[in-house]
Amino acid sequence: MRSRWRSWVPWALLLAVAIAALVVGTHRSSAPVSLDARVMHVASEVRCPVCEGQSAAQSQSAASLQIRDQIRQELSGGESEGQILAGLVRAYGPSILEKPEATGVGLVVWVLPVLALLAGVGGLVIAFRRWRSGMARPSSTLSDDDRRLVDEALVAGGRSEQAPA
Repeated sequence: MRSRWRSWVPWALLLAVAIAALVVGTHRSSAPVSLDARVMHVASEVRCPVCEGQSAAQSQSAASLQIRDQIRQELSGGESEGQILAGLVRAYGPSILEKPEATGVGLVVWVLPVLALLAGVGGLVIAFRRWRSGMARPSSTLSDDDRRLVDEALVAGGRSEQAPA
């Protein structure tokens, strides 16, 4: 029982380190200090409505400049990031967000990769258990025909030894 526990300790430590890295990586630092930095932060969470593959912070199109001006005015007026993003979603639709919302159909985008990862890990666990228990190994029982074929191959190859029974 003790050796079984020891084999799981490295995996438990790896899991703890992974969870700690995820927590640290997803923890947001304090809000940006300057108004310009806050505008760019909010604009980076919004897609450019006319450019493909660029956020409103990256794009120099007229639509992105207008969105950044709107964000600046709303931040100056005391609105929160969430209120600003909700207003942009109302105006442009949910596809304006760089990250899909974690509700409705957008929830599938967040849940599906996690389910795929869990299924993959589960499949690996099952495969390793079968491998360790010997279920995946071929049978070591040889038929008489198999022994005869091996003997013939050894003789044909220049060896005169008999295969062990």
